[in-house]
Amino acid sequence: MILGIPASDFLLFVGVMACGAALAGFVAGLFGVGGGVVMVPILTELFALGLGGSSIEHAQHLAVGTSLAIIVPTSIRSARAHYASGTMDLDLLRRYLVFVPAGVVLGLYLATILDARGLGAVFGGIALSVGLYQLFASSNLHVVKQVPGTPVAQVAGVAIGTSSTLMGIGGGVVNNVFMSLCGADIKRAIATSSGVGVLISIPAALGFVAIGWDQTQLPPLSLGYVNFPTLAFMIPFTIVMAPIGARLTHRLPGALTKRLFSAFLIVASLRAFWKLFVG
Repeated sequence: MILGIPASDFLLFVGVMACGAALAGFVAGLFGVGGGVVMVPILTELFALGLGGSSIEHAQHLAVGTSLAIIVPTSIRSARAHYASGTMDLDLLRRYLVFVPAGVVLGLYLATILDARGLGAVFGGIALSVGLYQLFASSNLHVVKQVPGTPVAQVAGVAIGTSSTLMGIGGGVVNNVFMSLCGADIKRAIATSSGVGVLISIPAALGFVAIGWDQTQLPPLSLGYVNFPTLAFMIPFTIVMAPIGARLTHRLPGALTKRLFSAFLIVASLRAFWKLFVG
């Protein structure tokens, strides 16, 4: 027994986490997202096993909270790599500085109201909408020709922070759409989204610790809705793989990057809906 879990189950748990973390880190760098679109589905399945006597009712919240905590170092590493490329929109990030964390606070409040099915529905709905948009919308579809200033950017920041917190992601999924509609190049949007991930992941992870603080029947060594053994196993893989994905972004054609991102989101959303309606 390891942490109250049979050794065979524990080794399977570790192996799946390692593979998922490597993929999540690569995706984080490649698409400028926090990797949560990979980690939340994987962690939901793992926590739903009820390892260590934990309740499966907490699986979705644990997956979201732990994913956000893992995103903290991943997004920082990815943001540094994209910053070095010189493609970040630093003016937009400065406009987001207060309003994205404000959206995180709203998202945390909603997370205390929604159950596991509600969080799953939010994840699937947003991922599918963004994926279909990215796949079918014309590259010439722009609401405006440049990213707007006050107050539109601030309102967008709140929406990005709220939706991303509920999904357990770093904000790149939603921010990429916003910037694309505002005429930004996809690579500039991806680079900026890595910075958004830093603004979201730190307060959101701390928030999931707080809202899960009094919960019982959590996996061993959990602090609120963040499980620390999972962090310890997954973070090294995500840190190594994030800059590799970031470097590849700037070598691929923008159109190909967009199609890959779309396909990835659609697959993730279909998995979420399958889990929600089929079980």
